[in-house]
Amino acid sequence: MEQRHRILVVDDQESMRVLLQDLLEAVGYDVTLAEGGREALEILAEKSFDLVLSDLNMPGMDGTALLGEIKNRYPELPVVIITGYGTFHTEKRVMREGASGYISKPCTLAKIEKTLASILSPQV
Repeated sequence: MEQRHRILVVDDQESMRVLLQDLLEAVGYDVTLAEGGREALEILAEKSFDLVLSDLNMPGMDGTALLGEIKNRYPELPVVIITGYGTFHTEKRVMREGASGYISKPCTLAKIEKTLASILSPQV
């Protein structure tokens, strides 16, 4: 039996966390939720994941700061940034800082699924 990929979803809005959890679990991912960067780092210290999907704009530790911490502590862990406030410059900045992917809201489930699959699936 194939191992399900483990995704950590980080978003300060509960409705978005639950929506992403429902969508990702429906397509076969094992999802854990965190409501901010600090909680995400606590969870990462205790459990391993295949990918982190993080909102960019969050109070306290935002997605950029979380990305930096993850890249320092877990350099091989892919991080995808998702945001409703993105610009071309924001995308370039987070990709330069080590993000594996970038998704602008509003987005479709297909876009999220395609982005995650391209990172998690072995290249043939």
